[in-house]
Amino acid sequence: MSGEIVLRAENIKKHFTGTYALRGVTVELKKGEIHALVGENGAGKSTLMNIISGVFPADEGAIYLEGEQVHFRNPNDAQMSGIGFVHQELALCQDLSVGNNIFIGHLPTKKGMVDNDYLYQKSRKILDQFGESGKSIDPVVMVSSLSVAQQQMVEIAKALSSDCKVLIFDEPTSSLNEDEAEGLFEIIRRLAAQGIGIFYISHKMDEIFNICHTITIMRDGSKIETVNVKDTNTEYVVSNMVGKELGNLYPDKSVAAGEEVLRVEKLTREPWFLDVSFSTYRGEILGLCGLVGAGRTEIARAVCGIDKKQSGDIYLEGKKLCVHNCKDASKVGICYLTEDRKKDGLFLDMTLVENMIAPQIHAFSHHGFVTVRSAEMTTSRYKEMLNVKYSSLGQNIGSLSGGNQQKLMLAKLLAMKPKVLFLDEPTRGIDVGAKAEIHQLLRRLSNEGISIVVISSEMPETVGICDRVVVINVGKVVGEISGKELTQTRIVSTISEFSEKGEKV
Repeated sequence: MSGEIVLRAENIKKHFTGTYALRGVTVELKKGEIHALVGENGAGKSTLMNIISGVFPADEGAIYLEGEQVHFRNPNDAQMSGIGFVHQELALCQDLSVGNNIFIGHLPTKKGMVDNDYLYQKSRKILDQFGESGKSIDPVVMVSSLSVAQQQMVEIAKALSSDCKVLIFDEPTSSLNEDEAEGLFEIIRRLAAQGIGIFYISHKMDEIFNICHTITIMRDGSKIETVNVKDTNTEYVVSNMVGKELGNLYPDKSVAAGEEVLRVEKLTREPWFLDVSFSTYRGEILGLCGLVGAGRTEIARAVCGIDKKQSGDIYLEGKKLCVHNCKDASKVGICYLTEDRKKDGLFLDMTLVENMIAPQIHAFSHHGFVTVRSAEMTTSRYKEMLNVKYSSLGQNIGSLSGGNQQKLMLAKLLAMKPKVLFLDEPTRGIDVGAKAEIHQLLRRLSNEGISIVVISSEMPETVGICDRVVVINVGKVVGEISGKELTQTRIVSTISEFSEKGEKV
């Protein structure tokens, strides 16, 4: 790091209806510094970054870029001044070329027409900064043809196209596998070495301690402290984020499993998976473990009737099932929690009550009309059970934090009285405090007799929460691990041993 301050946000205050999002926050970013912003959902991290990047103005305070006070009317103003923002949900035009996306808003022209030669030449030069991974992207191809990791590089290149001085990353690895994440870290380090100051928002402590130089801890709209990574540890950071000692992130594991609840035999849906067999037992949490793309989600969706299987049998409590769709599955007690709550799990512009009753609206209706009191009582009961924080039952669920949205989505399924719960990335995009609450809840539900199957791309979470894991690779079951053998090292070696054989579905 050069030590020279590239950006200073001073005494930033922001008030939304009924909420103080920021209470006079001051933060500095140095050239070449990778600076983490951490805090629970609602701590003010994203609000602060949105103000710095021109999404909306501060109520009070000032922003200084390279020593000069700046005022941004919109994100384009901020980008043209050298502030780029790579959002968790990528904002690219899928039907435009890579080059057009990189220079969108300031396309080079010649005689009133887009200068495509210069456009693609400049795009090529920017992408080459990312090393071999950038060189593999053709600026002429449509963005829709790229992988998520490649699209993320295009988003970064878009920021770099305007003489980038500050680059903001918001949960950048949420949709990346381990190898893709490592590739992103290498790009970030390379950009920092060029003198670009980087703000990095993430709930993943291992990432922060891997890549960042500095950490600013936020809580309830206030800055608690800024510390150097080399002078602190995860426990200290987490306890200051939540305002108390959090204790163990994971609850005690099951002492002994009970009887078999679900049995899957030779389930097949090519090309995604082939001859998959496993069982779940009462009182234990089972993990479906493997790299992103191994087929874990596809297997869960087939068992839950969302996608049609080609062959194989499913047994619940010893009885063979005939499941044609997700409605059939939920009727017998098999439910699925989607990995993407915003796209597939919730109606963000509808209320808590409306979301809660949506999967079984008939159960809350009488002569075609919803029984409002019954719906509200059910919502309140499960809200209390899962410790959901909200202002009123009529509040739109889109206004809740990610952790509270996740809890409501889980509550919606629990109201259906499930026997088996498939949970796909149950803690994705939520803070460490909410994660700990969900981990404790899953163990309690398991102890109460619900059979739980967890899919998580965070290997520490898989090892911490699961009693047993079935390892999946390229659509096949390649191993089963439990007890003291259940470690990250053992999981990785099981995947690697199979990969070396080069077997595929």
